[in-house]
Amino acid sequence: MTKQFGIDISKYQKGISFNEIKNEGINFIIIRGGYTGSAAKNHNKDENYETFYKEAKEHNINVGVYYYSRATDYAEGKDEAYFLYEQCLKNREFEYPIYIDVEDNIYQAKAGKECVTEAIKGFCETLEKLGYYVGIYSNINGFNTLMHTEKLKRYDKWVARWGKTRPTYPEGGIWQFGGETNMIRTNKIAGMVCDQDYSYKNYPEIMQQKGLNGFHKENNNYIIYTVKKGDTLSKIAKEFNTTYQKIAKDNNISNPNLIYPNQQLKIYI
Repeated sequence: MTKQFGIDISKYQKGISFNEIKNEGINFIIIRGGYTGSAAKNHNKDENYETFYKEAKEHNINVGVYYYSRATDYAEGKDEAYFLYEQCLKNREFEYPIYIDVEDNIYQAKAGKECVTEAIKGFCETLEKLGYYVGIYSNINGFNTLMHTEKLKRYDKWVARWGKTRPTYPEGGIWQFGGETNMIRTNKIAGMVCDQDYSYKNYPEIMQQKGLNGFHKENNNYIIYTVKKGDTLSKIAKEFNTTYQKIAKDNNISNPNLIYPNQQLKIYI
């Protein structure tokens, strides 16, 4: 797969034009879903999340999500994950991973690698159990000093390193190559300064084929049924223990009352 060009955005890009984003060749967007506050460690939803998600879907731009974490133990990581799920993820589809953003210098930098590693596990394991493809975002320094990266090999990485060369450790599926400083191209998208990324994996295919991030796993168990005179979708549905609405949807039938003899239908079993 050729690398894909994307951006990550939060409330600081409020008002950005998605028409211009699309025209500038952006293939994916990773939206901040929420963050943990610095004072009381309360959970907050990004004020522009809903607007950004809606706009991205309307413009057919692939979407992922990140949560800015300050968790320092397993339970706190788990709580952040549940908050993100309830507020941002539930009943929605995401073509790109769901990331825990680990770069906090208030709590996590003081807690030690072991504590932060457990917090990351709490976040990631919780969302995995809910059917999500998860990953870890940080910069090179964060992967080296905030966590035991070698204990987190099973999780995908989104690595921030503003420069001209993709980092090799840790190897990540996404490289954030620039933000305010950008050595590859202009630092602006649609007239606004944005963090910019290259993706090296076919994440949409992974999510859809494996049934993750709100997608349903592809079902290849079906038969081809040839419509006979006198058949109705309701009659066929009853025969195969399904619904006429599902048959209509699976076969792009706009009028479920209108089928024809010898018409071939795909029936999932």
